[in-house]
Amino acid sequence: MRLITIISILLSLSNIFSAFIPSGTGLYEKGVKGWETESDRPEGNFILDIVESKNTVSEPDTLIFSATGAGFSTAYNTLDDISELIWRNSYVGHGGSSAIAVDRFSNIWMTTAADSFIADVDEFLPVGSGVHMSPDSGKTWTHFPQPGITPVQGLAYDIACDSLGGVWMACFGQSIQKSDDAGQTWRTLTCDHKEWSPINYMNQRMFSVHITGSGNLWVGTAEGVNLCTEYNTPDSLREWKQFTYADGLTGNFVTAVKSLYDQAEGKEYVYAATWLAESSAESNGVSYTSDNGASWNKCLTGEKIYNFGFSGTDVYACGDNGLFKSADRGNYWEKYVIRAWSDIKKDYVDVGKVYSFLYQNSIMFVGTGQGMAVSEDNGNTWYMIEAYEPSSDSSNDTYAYPNPFSPQKFGEVKIQFKLNKNSQVTCEIFNFAMEKVRTVISSEYYEAGESYMVWDGKDSYGKTVANGVYYYIIRYDDEKVWNKIIIFE
Repeated sequence: MRLITIISILLSLSNIFSAFIPSGTGLYEKGVKGWETESDRPEGNFILDIVESKNTVSEPDTLIFSATGAGFSTAYNTLDDISELIWRNSYVGHGGSSAIAVDRFSNIWMTTAADSFIADVDEFLPVGSGVHMSPDSGKTWTHFPQPGITPVQGLAYDIACDSLGGVWMACFGQSIQKSDDAGQTWRTLTCDHKEWSPINYMNQRMFSVHITGSGNLWVGTAEGVNLCTEYNTPDSLREWKQFTYADGLTGNFVTAVKSLYDQAEGKEYVYAATWLAESSAESNGVSYTSDNGASWNKCLTGEKIYNFGFSGTDVYACGDNGLFKSADRGNYWEKYVIRAWSDIKKDYVDVGKVYSFLYQNSIMFVGTGQGMAVSEDNGNTWYMIEAYEPSSDSSNDTYAYPNPFSPQKFGEVKIQFKLNKNSQVTCEIFNFAMEKVRTVISSEYYEAGESYMVWDGKDSYGKTVANGVYYYIIRYDDEKVWNKIIIFE
């Protein structure tokens, strides 16, 4: 009964944060490439997070680790042209990656999650599918079960590694999960000294965790953000300060926390992605402080932000409406217009939502739901690195990905196909009764080779189609190929 009660109470919040869970975003039921196989692309297009390698001695050419909708990808060959990046991919656990971090020993920590149908509530809910650690940049992994009393709503949204080897995970339904023995055992912690009960206490529902350069521990919850300045103390003696909308945040849902140290000013800036929670007076935006929460500044009001990145003292915010940059610590922001060239589509891809950012070796890496957008000239021009499987390697002449497809989560589904010669192409969508619901393209010119088109899951009237099985038919010259797409919300 207790499990059903937890699920029922947390259900109203699960849909808000379902965008963080890239489950079901593998290409199709063919599996993923092993580590030894080099590729020119990551394995998944949903790039949730990007972190840099700390192991610069033994692997000087390793640039980035990516948490994707299909697992884990690492990029090599970074000294050459960006289009020549070499990728190696690992299938880490069931579902997609929900969080990633690198500890002081250069071990990679990753959690995975998936949507699972829970019969007791007749709903799909996010479920944590495990914790995984790799000591060798993703070549091999040690797997641990999801900690806590239940993996349902217990997934980790964020991971932080401290200077002593401790691993902290912010878990929605399981509060903080902490391990001091490399993942062998975990214990549940909160940001207060109340009895553990995320049912009753919003401040025990965790979304983000971050350890600053000065050693401060910040934890974002469904009721503000919490600061611990001495986290290396016994659990019962650890002291916390809580900051909420009443203290100057734009909203109480704190979905991301990151920090930078400004040497010129001698200050540490902490940035929090603060979303509207329950009060109509709250709003989405960014809240930041340079005095450990004594005062808060608000910016990007109205924007739903997922993550932050930095280049020197420049701050980058990733959100629903794209990528933003501030060169003055957060007072003024400019927005990037990202139109990235796709070698696969042979056209430009307009990027909407942005989930992650890394600036490394003078290259901007931007994680999107369409792939990895990269720029070598500070955002003036962009190139899209996309995951796909050549149609010639598929059991069908065409396929769609992600599939099953959720319009709300992923925005669009890609329909991959291959032409033997330049052709005029038409694509139509039909429901299970073979009634046409949408013409995606009509007699559009495509060059020979691999290509794709996108469908946003809407019918001819602009309405999102109902859950179910849909068929698409591609016509060109005297040829016709088809396949199916499963829609679910």
